[in-house]
Amino acid sequence: MGQTIAEKILSRHNLAQAPLKAGDFIGARIDGAMCHYQFMDIHRLAVEAGFEEGFPRVWDTGRVYLLVDHHQPALAQSYADENVLIRKEARRLGIEHFHDAEPGIAHQMMPDYGYVRPGELVVGNDSHTIAYGALNAGSTGITRADMLYVLLFGELWFQVPKSIRIVLEGRQPGYPIAKDIILYLAGRYGDDFAQNMALEFTGSLVPQLSMDSRMCLSTHGVEVAAKLAMFPFDEKTRAYVEARTDKPYEPVAADPDAAYAKEIVVNVDEMPFVVAKPHQFGNVGPVDEVKGVEVDQAQIGSCSNGRFEDIEIAARMLKGRKVAKGVRFIISPSSQQVYLQCLKAGLIESLVESGAHVVTPGCGVCQPKVGYLSDGEVCITATTRNFKGRKGSLKAEIYLGGPLTVTAAAVAGRIVNPKEVFDGL
Repeated sequence: MGQTIAEKILSRHNLAQAPLKAGDFIGARIDGAMCHYQFMDIHRLAVEAGFEEGFPRVWDTGRVYLLVDHHQPALAQSYADENVLIRKEARRLGIEHFHDAEPGIAHQMMPDYGYVRPGELVVGNDSHTIAYGALNAGSTGITRADMLYVLLFGELWFQVPKSIRIVLEGRQPGYPIAKDIILYLAGRYGDDFAQNMALEFTGSLVPQLSMDSRMCLSTHGVEVAAKLAMFPFDEKTRAYVEARTDKPYEPVAADPDAAYAKEIVVNVDEMPFVVAKPHQFGNVGPVDEVKGVEVDQAQIGSCSNGRFEDIEIAARMLKGRKVAKGVRFIISPSSQQVYLQCLKAGLIESLVESGAHVVTPGCGVCQPKVGYLSDGEVCITATTRNFKGRKGSLKAEIYLGGPLTVTAAAVAGRIVNPKEVFDGL
């Protein structure tokens, strides 16, 4: 019996150097560890474990990636004080890849800098670490206690997950549809249909998908409870990775006779525009079901949809149009590199002229950090989550949609089918 991508990656990293199948428990060698603003929490766990000064060392100073995201620039005095401590620890430990004063989201910056390569096993102390599967890598979020162990020893235990094969068929339209795909899946199969399993995306649509779209799908793997969410390696992957690093890598491909727990086929040609209604990722229906709901705020950003193609579609659709009066349309690039890409393409000027707010790259637009909602307000957003309180008020309502659906609502002032606002879709 052949192996899935997940089984192959974990077999490659198995300390016992033996091939694996779903259900096996193993100790695995880690290629990279991503730490963000919670780094000092892990330091305090080390103190509680008996290391008086915190980490005595990290297992490999070149494989630990420390990115002070979420609160950069500092949004409060407490964050500023914590950042000072992080800087001190990074210097003491000699961490080579430390991104301090650079705003952005760790899950975009890791690929931006070539820190993740095909075939690798990477962990991070954030649930959306699963995003790097877009690069044909195995990546997953772990607890702070597990990260303490990884930082000390460069190893961690895993149970090899079963895999679900997601077959994407159809034609890529002239706008991003990754968000609609994952919302459609969550709505049809439940937002826990991949519980502790690996998603493996394949099908005729995959070669058509941009790396931005693949990252959106992998990032949202955790929203359907997956442990891993991975794409096959192809020429688009190669071009993306090799433009950012010259380090060697070894891609992984599933065997033709690999065994899957389930296969799900989606024909995107038959898929409508969809939204997740308050207050759950899996509370999904066609956009026409909620057409006419007035919005106070619209957003594009986060580690799911703050990339170039998400911002480009907004700028393209807004050209010659204005954001509706009374609507706050907030756009946050996912990293400084993405921001620069948008600037060079002339997107930012167009967005500002149309009435959009372009804010600092980072996680704030996805959380109650930037763009709070008040009681009774409605937001439609191409970010990651829509549970109660995600944007402040427990009495606000948050809808999730793709960047085109969000832009259409920003122009119309209400949730609407994008085809009713934009010609030629």
